Amino acid sequence: MNMLKLWGYAALLAILAIAATSCDTTDNNKPELELIPVNQVTVDGYTISLEAEKEPETGANTLYWKLEQNGNIITPQSISIQPMMDMGDMMHSAPYNQPKTAEEDDRYFKNMAVFIMPSGSMGSWTINFEITTPTDEMISGEIPVEVASSWKLTSVRDDNDKVYFITWYAPQKPVTGQNDLTFLIHTRESMMNFPAVEDLVLDVYPYMDMGGGSGHSTDFTNPVATGDGFYEGDINYSMSGTWTTSVVLVAANDTLPEVVFEYSVQAQ
Repeated sequence: MNMLKLWGYAALLAILAIAATSCDTTDNNKPELELIPVNQVTVDGYTISLEAEKEPETGANTLYWKLEQNGNIITPQSISIQPMMDMGDMMHSAPYNQPKTAEEDDRYFKNMAVFIMPSGSMGSWTINFEITTPTDEMISGEIPVEVASSWKLTSVRDDNDKVYFITWYAPQKPVTGQNDLTFLIHTRESMMNFPAVEDLVLDVYPYMDMGGGSGHSTDFTNPVATGDGFYEGDINYSMSGTWTTSVVLVAANDTLPEVVFEYSVQAQ
C-alpha cells in the first residue's frame, strides 16, 4: 500500500510539472520586444526608462516607457508626456500622442512622437513626463533625448505660410517587391500644437534614375487618408538601388510645392 501511495504521489508531481511547463510555454509565446535604451532618469526613488525600436530620429518614433522601484518593474496608473525642443531663444513641441499600455508587453507604456528636427547646434530635445504611480503618488520630470537626422521627414508651406510636416512612415526599410507605402502628415497650429491632417489628396511618383537621362517608375497605388493623419497605399519596387519618391499635397484645391524623398531599396 505504501508503494502505491508513493507511485500516486510521483504521478501527481509529474502532472503538476507538465501543467507548469504548459503555463510557461503559453507566457513565452508572447512576442518579445526588441528594444534599445534611449535614456533613464530617477525621480523620488522611481526609475523611469525610455526605450525604442531604433535610435530616435527625425520622423515617426515608437517610444516605450518603463517604471521601476527598488529594481522591480511596477505598472503606473497613467503616464502623460510632452516632447520639447529648446532652441535657446524659443521652445516648441512636436506631433505626438499619449502613452498607453503596450499590447506587446504590458510592463511598458507606448506612444509615438514625430521629431521635426534633429538635436544639435540648433537645439536639444527633452520629453516632459508626469506619472501616477500605483499608490496614487504623482512624479514628474524630464528625460533628454538625442535625435538624429533622417531622410524620413520633410516639410512644405502653402501660400499662407502654413507648414505641413510629411513623415515617411512605411516602408521603414524598403525592399524589392511589394511594400506598404504610408505617410503621416501634421500641420502646426502653434508652437505647442501639431494636429494631424486628414483631408489632403496625395499625388506620389516613385522614380529610379538609371543615368544618362534614362530612368523608370514602378507599380504603385497612391496613398489615401485612413485617419489620424495616415495616408496608406502600396508600392512594388522592381529593382534595388537608389530611388526617389516625389509627393505633392493638394489641400482645399491648393496644390502645394513638390517634395522629394531619396532612399535606398535593398534586394530581398
